[in-house]
Parts: sequence; C-alpha cells; structure tokens
Amino acid sequence: MVFSSVVFIFYFLPVFLACYLTLPFKHAVLLFFSLCFYAYGEVLYTYVMLGSIVLNWAFGILIGTAEGRSRQLALACGVAANLAGLCYFKYLGFFHDIAAAVLPSLVSGPRPDVHLPLGISFFTFHALSYLIDVYRRQVPVERSLVYVAVYITMFPQLVAGPIIRFHDIREELHHRRVTLARPPHSPTPVPVLTVSGAAGAKAIS
Repeated sequence: MVFSSVVFIFYFLPVFLACYLTLPFKHAVLLFFSLCFYAYGEVLYTYVMLGSIVLNWAFGILIGTAEGRSRQLALACGVAANLAGLCYFKYLGFFHDIAAAVLPSLVSGPRPDVHLPLGISFFTFHALSYLIDVYRRQVPVERSLVYVAVYITMFPQLVAGPIIRFHDIREELHHRRVTLARPPHSPTPVPVLTVSGAAGAKAIS
C-alpha cells in the first residue's frame, strides 16, 4: 500500500485514526492496522514477519536475562538467525549462481525461485536494533510481545524506513499522550495528531 494511494488516504488512514483516537487499547489498534497494511501488499508472506517478531522477542528475553559469555552467545545466535533469514530470501539465487559458476559439477538444477517478502530488510534491521539495544543495556528487556511487535511492524516505517533504533522510541511506546492540536504559528487551523512522551512531543500527521 502506497501512502499516496486512494486506498491509504481515503480508506485506511481515516479508519485507523478513528479507531486509534477513540479506542482505549491503542497498541492493539496500531498492531492490527500495521499487520493489515503489510498484508495488503504481502498477504502470503506475512507469516515471515510474524515469525521474526516472535523469534526476536524470545531472543531479547534470552539476551536480557543472560550474563557473560551466555549473553554474547544469545546475541550472536539472534543476529545469525536474522541474517540467515534475510540472506535466504534475498541472496539465495545469487549464491546459487556463484556456486554453479565455480562448482558446476556439484551444483545442478534450475536457479531457486525464492520470493522476496516485502520490507524484509527493514523489519529485520529493526529487530537487530532491538536485540543490540538490549545487549548494550540501553533499554531493559521487553517482556511484552505486543510492544516488540508494534516496534517492528509500525506501518509508517514498515516498508520504506527509516530504521528507528528501539531506544529512541521506547518511552513513546510505553508512555505517550495523543491529542489533536493546532500547529504552532499555522495560518490555518489544521488539526495535527500529536504524540508526546518522555522524549517530547512529535506531530505525526
């Protein structure tokens, strides 16, 4: 779904804002609409992103509760698992071509046709950012699967970036106030959805 499309502007965004501003369980609303946003363009491979969420939530707990070499090993396994998935979907055909050129007697058959899931680089590197922040103790381990899922799937940055570090928005995920306010020094009274947390206020629409 493209942000400039009719579907997003006139259907998705108004329904999302109406639900987000009126319903009390805002994390569930944001997660649900983010998954719908992703599934609209990549319904068959949504399970890849869901698997990544659960996997990195579990690795985050392992990293956050381990100490010493066990902590380093947990991070290494988490990073390796994420990069393995990324390389499989993004570079398997490339590696096959190289192997077929170097070792033609050992590599036979057609080039593997692996579909590239939408936004896999973005949600993979968001997941890695979370694991690294936990390892560096920049943030406490997130035991809520919902918070991790919201961070990884948030639709404004899911398929086009930018990659946002978890420690930069953790406070906004946990403690935020959403209001409709007029932009300062604006010549017209256009309402702006403002999200404020410990890091300050941010106008998001």
